[in-house]
Amino acid sequence: MIDADVHINQLIKEIADQLCKKYCNEQLCTQYAWWVLEAITEQKKTTLLLKRTITLTNEQKSTLDFWIKKQVEDNLPIQYLIGSVPFASCEILVEPPTLIPRQETEEWCVNLILQLKKLGNVPLKILDLCTGSGCIALSIAKEIPSAQVFASDISDSALTLARKNAEHNDIDSITFLSSDVLQDIPSTMQFDMIISNPPYISSQEWQHVDASVKEWEDPVALLASDEGLSIVKKVITQAKKYVRPQSILQQNSIPQLVIEIGYQQGKRVKELFEKEGFCDVIVQKDMQANDRIVVGSIRNEGSKK
Repeated sequence: MIDADVHINQLIKEIADQLCKKYCNEQLCTQYAWWVLEAITEQKKTTLLLKRTITLTNEQKSTLDFWIKKQVEDNLPIQYLIGSVPFASCEILVEPPTLIPRQETEEWCVNLILQLKKLGNVPLKILDLCTGSGCIALSIAKEIPSAQVFASDISDSALTLARKNAEHNDIDSITFLSSDVLQDIPSTMQFDMIISNPPYISSQEWQHVDASVKEWEDPVALLASDEGLSIVKKVITQAKKYVRPQSILQQNSIPQLVIEIGYQQGKRVKELFEKEGFCDVIVQKDMQANDRIVVGSIRNEGSKK
């Protein structure tokens, strides 16, 4: 039970201590404690830090106790409780069971946006496959307004949320498509870049996934057969027909196909890229030094192998 009138730092510690019953990660629980307090008080961390103490209303206190209980006892992810997460320059609404955007995804997405910004106002055509909440497509569309961005998903509920996020972030330049990978995308369409954060968790890995993921997030957006690579393989084999040759991206050493992967899949996915004829294939790591994305470009006719 949280006291109503308490020092800010003490309140954060009390919240974090209770969350540690679930997460067993002090740093993560402290971060979540700040997210909770910011949400229920509708004040930013910087504002709260300037206060010596805080007096919670009865309603805020009840909400705080309820949120802690839902996380600890019902495994409900904090992001679903708050209803949104920051992602790049966007605020992404999250609703179960659509996949919650991860920080690892945000990291590479921001780096990719920085590369694209160097091109100026070039009219690029970009496709985001398995868009989910739309976080990647929306971030690119917001930061690269000259780009024509398409976002596709097989899930109707995910597309509904992605459209809601476009409206929430005042972005009207994205075309949303319903498609099983590239199967339902017109073969006449060509893209400078195709991006995908597909399902890549294997059935073996699924056994060790946290209950908050298993019980609340859509397994269709996470699980894949063939040791987690079945959808990744589809993306790679189908994408080569849709990636535009002679793109300005190649001239500036910016990849044309970007796929997020599991931390143990780097070598195999790199081989799949090369087998399908992609060149300049690189496995890039995240801040935790885990393999995170594989990137490559289409090989133009006449280029050296």
